Amino acid sequence: MRDIRGDQVTIIGQHSQAVFEQITLPLLARRLGAKAVYSHRECGALWGPPLLLHVPEDPEIRWSKGSAREVMQIVDLGRGVGRERSRRAYSRLIMNRSLRRCRVVTSTSATAADLQRRHGMPIDRVTVVPLGVDLEHFRPAGNGQAAADPYFFHLSSNDPREHSSVVIKAFAYFAAQTPCPPRLVVAGDPGPIGPSLHQLTADLGIAEQVDFRGWVTDSDLVRLYAGAAATVMASDDEGFGLQPLEAMACGSLFVAAPTPATREIAVGAEVEWAPLEAVPMASAFARIWADRSRQARAALVNREVASRFSWDKTAKQLHELLGEMAEQNVR
Repeated sequence: MRDIRGDQVTIIGQHSQAVFEQITLPLLARRLGAKAVYSHRECGALWGPPLLLHVPEDPEIRWSKGSAREVMQIVDLGRGVGRERSRRAYSRLIMNRSLRRCRVVTSTSATAADLQRRHGMPIDRVTVVPLGVDLEHFRPAGNGQAAADPYFFHLSSNDPREHSSVVIKAFAYFAAQTPCPPRLVVAGDPGPIGPSLHQLTADLGIAEQVDFRGWVTDSDLVRLYAGAAATVMASDDEGFGLQPLEAMACGSLFVAAPTPATREIAVGAEVEWAPLEAVPMASAFARIWADRSRQARAALVNREVASRFSWDKTAKQLHELLGEMAEQNVR
């Protein structure tokens, strides 16, 4: 990291989540004389110096959306199901208590509302600090021209909330009704469900029109965002939405499910909102494909929307909050 000396960094060994949060971190803070501590974890220590807890999303939402599939992934990766359940039980036990003790930061007002609704967190004790995007790295294509071989782009992952199967089904409906349709490019590692996604394209008769790229480099990801006729996101819940922000920074028009957090960061952007169902999403594809001028507008408008978010702003706001907490602790 730039501008950080070696004597400013303390490296600690590996610990379990509970040991790190409840013992190692507060003890280390005490030893270093810290007046305030920042943690980007699900839970915070129940003792020690004042804690600024950054909660990017309510983990209960993530667990409730994909618990069964996550267990399958845990088994596939050779991890213990019992250990995963223990981790969740610990988080559920500690989270409400730590939220009452800590100063809490979230990335969107939508997540702040989730914490208030599910955990009784007073809304006036939550500060919204949006995340950022690297505008130097994520940027539109230099020539501003549409790709010669047009495609829709979808970034998949092993998170069940991505709903890649819905995207593929929607593309199949769209392609069946569209003369000379574009391709669908799917990047990312979908984990254990990967083979079923390949089989789905075969069953739907679109295997030749879907290009599975697998894991791609950051540079390739930028090119895929920037060259797409549209980026398709089918997540049904977001704590913030880094993927739509990165797509906007690359000037990409995008199709997305209208989750509260995504709507919050995409105010003013060129977006085609679509319910998380194959047929309505296919209609969204058709509207975009019928009006190619929207792609050119998105290259300007969405980049401008993304420019409102930067990591420098995020760091500055967090630094100011920590400063306030440290000053209050001194008094």
